[in-house]
Amino acid sequence: MIIRIISYILAITLLIIMSVVVLVNVKIHYRPQVIVQGSDTVQFELLQELRGLKKALNENADLEMQGVYPEGYVFLNAIYALAWSNFIDHDEHQRYFEEGHSEIHKAWSKIDSETGKSSFTESLSLRYGSYYTGWSTFVLGSKLRLEPTGIRNEIEVRQFIQRCEGIASAIQVNTYPESYEGAGWPADVMLCVAALSIHDQIFEPRFSDIINDWLKSIQQGLDSRGMVPHAVLPEDRKGSSSARGSSMALMLIFLREIDKEFAFKQFDLFKANFVDRKFGLTGIREYPKGVSGRGDIDSGPVFLGFGGAATIVGMYTLSIYGELEPSLTVRNAVEVMAMPTQLDDRKHYFFGMVPIADAFIAWSHSGMKRKDVNLRFVAFHVLSLLFFVFLSACFWLVIQKISLKGRNALI
Repeated sequence: MIIRIISYILAITLLIIMSVVVLVNVKIHYRPQVIVQGSDTVQFELLQELRGLKKALNENADLEMQGVYPEGYVFLNAIYALAWSNFIDHDEHQRYFEEGHSEIHKAWSKIDSETGKSSFTESLSLRYGSYYTGWSTFVLGSKLRLEPTGIRNEIEVRQFIQRCEGIASAIQVNTYPESYEGAGWPADVMLCVAALSIHDQIFEPRFSDIINDWLKSIQQGLDSRGMVPHAVLPEDRKGSSSARGSSMALMLIFLREIDKEFAFKQFDLFKANFVDRKFGLTGIREYPKGVSGRGDIDSGPVFLGFGGAATIVGMYTLSIYGELEPSLTVRNAVEVMAMPTQLDDRKHYFFGMVPIADAFIAWSHSGMKRKDVNLRFVAFHVLSLLFFVFLSACFWLVIQKISLKGRNALI
């Protein structure tokens, strides 16, 4: 009797797995929903993602994330603000400018608050460290860049200029000013320097020579593969951790703002070392090809070598460097694996349990080029078919065993 119950459970499990295989092979051809308003096409699902985050933040998701990640409060608000910045920047008729601008302002106000600063050390060479300075200044610069001159807040303008001056002074003394005492991450400083680039776009250019000197300095401290390292020893600029997929994917987005030529050289190395395919799907490795490692707070989960954060941010990175088809392939794989749910005007991933993941996915979607192509997942479908046939054979054997036991019981 017990064996028969186990056989039924196994049969049901096999049916569920077979159903999932079919569903995944259908959903892998996902295309985001768009709506046409006048002569403009609006990324409707991205708007749903942003409004899902808006509701989560109104319910203090940023405070909850601070309990999970050391910089969760600032990180969630910063990524949310940048996602809205990209969205309304692409909104040709500015239908969503008022809503987006309001949300960016709220996020910036939280980042600039005492709560936002409370996790960081004020006495570092860059006040509150390069992580806080980088994200906060880049968000403020992005906000000012979107705003017509007449609506810019003069206090915010002065604040932005002062922070840029502080960044410029710090990177002339130390290539990678500390994020925390005794610890430095190039990705944080990359945001700082990208903020200087924004300054020179919207105000009188002042920092080009300092930026060029900084670029020369970082090129003297590349890792053994020729890439910007993941972590450094701030006092001597030497990498304490070689390049990793999560930080490279992120840095390349901001490096493109700073110097396109150097950025494309770094991207070529990134593509060669971190962009990989398995089972017919494209993803971004956390560690270079041939190197294995575990996930951590920076990478998120690492599965089959693919990094969670690297892959999510990587679809944005691939897109802006002209790799349209791989970026869409990654997007669709994320759409399948991240378990999206849609309710009314909101969309969440992972059932809304991880708002920081929602924010990164929305930000990546917001930065991707608005173009879709017909994707073909031939290898993935073939492998799925073979797996489905194997599961079907196992299911048939279980059913036969159940039937045989049933006949024997009758005899």
